[in-house]
Amino acid sequence: MPEPADRLPQAKSTAPSPHASRASSEADFEPRQAFSKINQGHMTPAAIMQLQRTAGNQAVVQLFRERSGAVSGSGPPAQPHVVRPGNLFQNASAGAASAEAVIATPSIPADLKGKGGYADVYGWLKEQANASKKSGLFGFFDVLSPEQKMSAIRSMAGGARSISVEAVKKIMMTGLISKSVDWDKFSVICRQAKMIDTNNYNADQDRDYASYAAIGTSGAAGGVSGSATISKTLGAGGATGTALVAAPIAGGLSGVAAVSQIYNATQNYDGAMSAAGKAQIVAGEGASGAADLARFSAGTVNGVREVSGMALNGAATVAAGAGAIVGGAAYMVGGAAGYIESGRNAKKLGQLEEELTEKEGDETSDKKLLAANLGRSTQEMNKSKSGMTAVKGAMMIAGGAMLIAAAASPAGPILIALAAILGGVAAVVKFYKKYKRKEMFVDKALKVEEAAALPENQGIEKSQLRQALLEKHGFNSVGQCYAQLVTDLASMLYESGVAGEDKESIQIIEGIGLRIDKEKKAPSKEMIAKKLHT
Repeated sequence: MPEPADRLPQAKSTAPSPHASRASSEADFEPRQAFSKINQGHMTPAAIMQLQRTAGNQAVVQLFRERSGAVSGSGPPAQPHVVRPGNLFQNASAGAASAEAVIATPSIPADLKGKGGYADVYGWLKEQANASKKSGLFGFFDVLSPEQKMSAIRSMAGGARSISVEAVKKIMMTGLISKSVDWDKFSVICRQAKMIDTNNYNADQDRDYASYAAIGTSGAAGGVSGSATISKTLGAGGATGTALVAAPIAGGLSGVAAVSQIYNATQNYDGAMSAAGKAQIVAGEGASGAADLARFSAGTVNGVREVSGMALNGAATVAAGAGAIVGGAAYMVGGAAGYIESGRNAKKLGQLEEELTEKEGDETSDKKLLAANLGRSTQEMNKSKSGMTAVKGAMMIAGGAMLIAAAASPAGPILIALAAILGGVAAVVKFYKKYKRKEMFVDKALKVEEAAALPENQGIEKSQLRQALLEKHGFNSVGQCYAQLVTDLASMLYESGVAGEDKESIQIIEGIGLRIDKEKKAPSKEMIAKKLHT
């Protein structure tokens, strides 16, 4: 019976060399037995070091034999299979190695049967999916390899040492009253197990939520204050009390919003932006935010004095007017620059879309077509918002000038109040358009319209068909799919346009307001994703 490949045959010479005798003494330490102990968790550090020495010495002895055989003309030497610790699933080498040396890895069934807690979790997840009508999403999980499923389940258990249904419940169940599986989290974990980049580069961060809250509350208070001021000026006596109370509150909240705007400007600035993009950040957000802060501070002084029945402070009035002029100029410059560049970019991307449409059917061209379509849509929204921002700036300049020229005139405060309302409307309109676009873009990417036209899908509601396609691709919601699409498109554009030289990808990157720097490998994947969306 041939010896196992991981045990070297003894030298046939009657005078054993020191190398051979050492190998003989260490060969008693069987690697196969060591593997069994490792799998059972009984191998000590000292034993592992012994295994390493044994394997290394065997390799050296074999090298001497190979050289000796080559000189003597003897037959080809046996090829030992040296299994190294840390790579327990290494395949046995061919040649003289026997089947006994191969460490067989038994195949794992799709339902993970025989894998203890993994099988229990698999069955539980399947039951939960059926109960929640998420069979389609579970189907995405079910086509993963057994190893990928087990990796996903470990993540769902939060890395618990012992895999069980209870461990998974602690991590995956959500809800205050009626508990159910967090299918959004389930979707992300499944895609991560498939080695998909699930980074959402446009996910809201803490600073975004703070900004939304500040802008929303200041916008609401500003709207009430402005409307009351206008009504009071036009003779509505009942609005006087509201105007007096709301003015200082609106000023304070607007000051918070201005600070948030300045901070976001510092975070959003990127060297890869175009000149117009930088102007929008520096002037349209940073400088205007600083001017707004000064204006709101001065305006609040007079608001408080008016509530207290005191005369208006002339210096505060002038400061508020000056702040309105400076801030208005910054808004107007940033808005005008954005309007011109966004319009130009949208036109270029529209032309590229037409060219790519002619290549439709090719996978790479289809991805570029989606990227160009999304980029054009974003640029058109930015153009609209920038136009309204420029108008807002012009109104603030006029209002500030009137405020300084005639402090007692209501015209200045009215114009400034209208400008604030216009700015709030512009932000809301853009937010709504972006929200609605997600669904339309996902439908385009998943070809929902084409699926709806198929005879077998007649009578099925579009929303049901969309959800079925989403779950088939591993998504639980439109938002998840949209975020993944943006990430995938950004990765594609980076690899082909920043790292590569693809002409169309470069056009798209430049069309969303970025400039490529090959040496710095800029813009980053994250910046491309942000500019595709925002």
